[in-house]
Amino acid sequence: MKKLALLATTAAFVGLSAMAQAAPTTIITFAQDATANTITATANGGNTATTLAGTNVLVTVSGYADSTPTPFDAYLTLNATSTGAASLVAGTDVFQPFAGSFTITSGLGGAGINYLSGTFADIALAGSRVAGPNGGFQASLVASDPPGSVSFTSDQIPASKLGDPSSIGFTFTALSQALGICGSTICSFTASVSGNASASAVPAPAGLAFLGIGLLGLAAVRRKVAA
Repeated sequence: MKKLALLATTAAFVGLSAMAQAAPTTIITFAQDATANTITATANGGNTATTLAGTNVLVTVSGYADSTPTPFDAYLTLNATSTGAASLVAGTDVFQPFAGSFTITSGLGGAGINYLSGTFADIALAGSRVAGPNGGFQASLVASDPPGSVSFTSDQIPASKLGDPSSIGFTFTALSQALGICGSTICSFTASVSGNASASAVPAPAGLAFLGIGLLGLAAVRRKVAA
């Protein structure tokens, strides 16, 4: 009886370990080609919400998680809208939650090969009102609470490699002004963009099967003990 329980427990532990080993890996890294700012943040008329937008931004993909040789050119389209009020922390750092979507494709307007596209929520635009070491202002739009806040699709990368925990991050540089709060939202600005995304491989079927065997074994042991 004890030996059966030990085997069942071991099987369940191995199955859980197989799932825990699915660590996030970088699936794409990119940066815009243009020297001019390509992302526009716009506060609405009442200064209650801010939208972020960049359409058909030509980017160079320098890292990619499939056999496509890098670097290669693609088009980024980004759309996001604030979902809560902006806040000021420690007198210099500005934060505001956002939700939205993006596409990185071979063609304009999201057409052609879908290298990576997705939606996101629980993502934060954060930056400092103080200039960085190079004298410019910078901000980041990053997933703040994965898993579950980011969802990816791709024509090139199998869905089995796009599991949780996953995250997307956009870095905005050369801001036209320091991040500020207008009313209850981040003030308008323009910026250049770069970014990266990461995801985890879905656990192998064998690991999941072993976990199932272990759990069934534990259930059988409990029934015997109860009898």
